[in-house]
Amino acid sequence: MHLAKFKVSASSLRSFRLLVFVKKAHYHHGTHDIDLFHDKNWIVRGPKFLHLPESERTKLDIFQFNINRGESDNVYLQDSCFKDNLDKAMQFIYNEKLSSLDAKQVPIKNLAWLKLRDSIYQQLKDPRQQSQTYVPPISEIIHPSSPNNLVPLLINCNKINNSIWKAILKNGQSNDISTLDKFIHILQQTFDHTYEQNILPMMMNANDTDGAHNVDITNPAEWFSEARKIRRHIIMHIGPTNSGKTYRALRKLKSVDRGYYAGPLRLLAREVYDRFQNEKVRCNLLTGEEVIRDLDDKGNPAGLTSGTVEMVPINQKFDVVVLDEIQMMSDVDRGWAWTNALLGVVSKEVHLCGEKSVLPLVKSIVKMTGDKLTINEYERLGKLTVEDKPVVDGIKGLRKGDCVVAFSKKKILDLKLKIEKDTSLKVAVIYGSLPPETRVQQASLFNKGEYDVMVASDAIGMGLNLSIDRVVFTTNMKYNGEELMEMTSSQIKQIGGRAGRFKSRSTSDDIPQGFITSFESKVLKSVRKAIESPVEYLKTAVTWPTDEICAHLMTQFPPGTPASALLQTISDELEKSSDKLFTLSDLKNKVKIIGLFEQMEDIPFLDKLKLSNAPVKDMPMVTNAFTKFCETIAKRHTRGLLSYQLPFNLLNYNCIPNESYSLEVYESLYNIITLYFWLSNRYPNYFIDMESARDMKYFCEMIIFEKLDRLKKNPYARKPFAPTKGHFPSSKRRSHT
Repeated sequence: MHLAKFKVSASSLRSFRLLVFVKKAHYHHGTHDIDLFHDKNWIVRGPKFLHLPESERTKLDIFQFNINRGESDNVYLQDSCFKDNLDKAMQFIYNEKLSSLDAKQVPIKNLAWLKLRDSIYQQLKDPRQQSQTYVPPISEIIHPSSPNNLVPLLINCNKINNSIWKAILKNGQSNDISTLDKFIHILQQTFDHTYEQNILPMMMNANDTDGAHNVDITNPAEWFSEARKIRRHIIMHIGPTNSGKTYRALRKLKSVDRGYYAGPLRLLAREVYDRFQNEKVRCNLLTGEEVIRDLDDKGNPAGLTSGTVEMVPINQKFDVVVLDEIQMMSDVDRGWAWTNALLGVVSKEVHLCGEKSVLPLVKSIVKMTGDKLTINEYERLGKLTVEDKPVVDGIKGLRKGDCVVAFSKKKILDLKLKIEKDTSLKVAVIYGSLPPETRVQQASLFNKGEYDVMVASDAIGMGLNLSIDRVVFTTNMKYNGEELMEMTSSQIKQIGGRAGRFKSRSTSDDIPQGFITSFESKVLKSVRKAIESPVEYLKTAVTWPTDEICAHLMTQFPPGTPASALLQTISDELEKSSDKLFTLSDLKNKVKIIGLFEQMEDIPFLDKLKLSNAPVKDMPMVTNAFTKFCETIAKRHTRGLLSYQLPFNLLNYNCIPNESYSLEVYESLYNIITLYFWLSNRYPNYFIDMESARDMKYFCEMIIFEKLDRLKKNPYARKPFAPTKGHFPSSKRRSHT
């Protein structure tokens, strides 16, 4: 088995193939020689063309069909309009899918083309396949996935109402949808299905793939060929919190025609979008849940876009791309988005804003990519002081402008209730699973002075402008998902640095003054050590394979290989690489999400990889809803959010004072709704009625805010309410509107 530059060890592949073969064929261990897997007749199964004329198997640019004139029942010969539309549509597909590609580089695309023509020949020669009484289901029109039913679909495509075709083709401006447009859509979708589901899985020899053997999977810099064709200028803006890094990068972004701001949170992307709009700078918004196109009078979108880092268009050409919080590239869950953007964006200049801890890592990566590197380092705009003593009198010693930091929802809400009980201070709260809009509301009320004290998790570490005078740590320990661990100095600096971000309330000085303390001497000592410690440099960048890399590597495995097995192989190979500069995103969580839909055979392989990055919170109600959403994709249904059997009846004013319906229920509902938006942006033909979903989202945010404001006891101090049938309040289904 020749794997060339793939560097996938023969032993690991051989072992995996043995496992798959034993599982499928029920062979007993030791009965068959492992070398069986090197038999190319077993490894590669080329497609069979039973109906395609021999003369057309080598010459590709043929668009008509050679049908015998004696076949009187043939629609291709009898219906000149059908023939004309089919021939023109086939020529369009060829030009779109093949003529723009180097045939030597992508030979298996040619096989998909030949297989498509073979299927059409088979059906054109079979009168039973040419029924004019067939009424296509809408799901099959949206996503044609049965090449053996292609001709009946084409013959009867005009039986689907034009208003539905307008939605499918996203042609809302014109009433003129031609039969040719419909033919092109059906054939294009069928070609993609044939390539992804029939051709790609059976081509498993590296010598027969589309150039996959020329890519080194242990070197992610090679995954992004377009970016490697140019020498980019990487400009780093590094410094602590409140040093003006992002401000300088955005100033450059505003001066160019084509650019993208990539933020860590939807809130930050929206903030930059709003700032540009207020400054009369045209800008689009692009996040996983929200897309706003700033169109001019002629319908042209703005050249600048503000969005989340996961949404950066890798192969689009830019003048400037700003990657904010670049140190996040080492985050085990989301770091891949920063790493892939740094490696892959096609931009003359790439501005990186973040902590100094990422500097050596970026230097190593830039050395691999061959780009130019410029480093700008900034000092903090203001003074940060660690106080000598803990807060006197504990909670009663808190003062207006303090932010108390804790690391669990239960602890945060306990502190809110206790502070409001023992003092006259009004308390705002921020933690990770709160809706972003609720966090902004809480931050705004705190900044305006309507709330006196903030109690928050490390969610304040980025993305929120907070007028904090003093950060008060309750602990220096944090649960990492498996065990309680001491916080790193970088984490403590990131949180503590939020103090004094704006002009302090307690001083008339123009220079912001920030203070850090704790309730306990032991914790304060640990915090002081972290703040004063030297920089802890990051060593590893987290990455995630592109669709193209997965498609290439997939050709090395037997058909039916689970997506999780492919990802594990890539992870293992990255681990073995000599410099260990890159590691794969945390597979434990990814595999857990993949497990929710991996057995759904009707979801294409690459879609499964896409869905593995869905923002699914580890909450039972959320994972249950996500499974239902994946079934919609598998069955190619079209559904609105309200058509799912989920407890949306709880979006009711009467539930606000009822403590039986806890915060966690509404946090779960909110995640389900945002997950629906995420899926709708990627599968707009399946997930519809965004207006209702948007109403539900706003109403859910309002209920969460009201429940926090009226909190009388901690809902996380006991087992949270899990809604089941019979527990919903008596209300109309759409009471939220």
